[in-house]
Amino acid sequence: MIVVEARDSVGGKVALEARDGFSIDRCLQTVSFSDRGLLTWVADAGLGRKLLPLRSVHTAQLHRGQVLTCHARTLAEIGHTPGVRFRDRLRLLRLPRLMRRYAPVLDLARPERAAELDHRSVADFARLYLGRSVLEHFAGPRIAADTLGDEQELSRVAFLLHWQQSQQGRARPGLAAAGLGELANAVARKLDVRTGFRAQQVKDQAFGRLALECSRVSGGGDEVFEVDALLLATSPSEAGRIGASLLTPAERDFFAGVRFGPLVSLSVASERPLTGLPQLVRVPHVEGSPIEVMLVEPGVPGGRAPEGTGLVTLSAGQRASERLAGAADEQVRAELLAACERILPGLGRSLRFAVLHRDPVGMPRFEVGSYRELARFQTVQRDRRSVGRRLYFAGDYLAGPRFEDAVASGARAAASVFADLAAVEARPTAS
Repeated sequence: MIVVEARDSVGGKVALEARDGFSIDRCLQTVSFSDRGLLTWVADAGLGRKLLPLRSVHTAQLHRGQVLTCHARTLAEIGHTPGVRFRDRLRLLRLPRLMRRYAPVLDLARPERAAELDHRSVADFARLYLGRSVLEHFAGPRIAADTLGDEQELSRVAFLLHWQQSQQGRARPGLAAAGLGELANAVARKLDVRTGFRAQQVKDQAFGRLALECSRVSGGGDEVFEVDALLLATSPSEAGRIGASLLTPAERDFFAGVRFGPLVSLSVASERPLTGLPQLVRVPHVEGSPIEVMLVEPGVPGGRAPEGTGLVTLSAGQRASERLAGAADEQVRAELLAACERILPGLGRSLRFAVLHRDPVGMPRFEVGSYRELARFQTVQRDRRSVGRRLYFAGDYLAGPRFEDAVASGARAAASVFADLAAVEARPTAS
């Protein structure tokens, strides 16, 4: 197995940056205790002692400028979420009934199965069934923090899948001690990774084999890798470009139509702990802050921040990210720092440094219609596999915004690869 990577290191969004004893992430890295695929991968990579057990993260929400504890795991807790009105609490009784009705098509491993529900936005769904205050203070902040999208545009399927996952037994947020970048590095050391190669195009070869033509990023000539199967675990635009010669018109249309939004995150190192325990703070849009969600964690031995210090990782919301798209880094950094200090007063006095990360296409947008397009795409994949094409795709845009979703997409693609190659080997040869 050969892995081709254009960058000089692996990891993508989970790549770590070390600075003054802090491990700086490119994005917020909470995971769930119920993320079986991801946690199994950690254990199999031999990182159980370094990354596990997960540190529990307390959940909170900003309400009228104050950070208040907010679990919202049961109907009673949702009803007591700050800002949810009394008259809308009774309407919450509809949520379990709706989830039972939709359960047959809600599949975290195959989200396209819910395509028939993909005709309302989260905002339309919540206003209709649950009430405006539930939308503004529960459904909207929950799904926006998960996807960094806008509840006015996000498909209700995204929220339904999120809520289904949150109802699983151990679906509470946690934090890997040393950061998920350690996982990417550990796995890369066990594989044949060719860094500095940019994939250009894939072509058919004899006997069903494929040829991947690559160029060296730093110059020095091209290289061709002949393979039995090829998995493109990259962005949809890159997948469409690399696989162009083998794609059907429907696949080209799908890749061209996948929507991504900017990812803007800021990591702030503090000279002192800002909380006693790790805390995930959601920020409803009605608060008028550019921040969507923030993780505040105290330093611990062997953790991502040195003991006696603190680390804040925050992500801007979709509206703020789009508004700031053309702004200079210093302007973005200053605005997010000011917003962060309004939530965490006194942060500026203990500030050690702040690192800004910006990716113009960092987050997939699962907006209304996305799951219907995904269902059509997966139908085409089954068709192409049936006629012997050994080109596969994986990525968060095919599954969901969480790291567990990306792992599930990769596992699904890998299972298809192994099944197809095993079927080829099992065929009787002509005498």
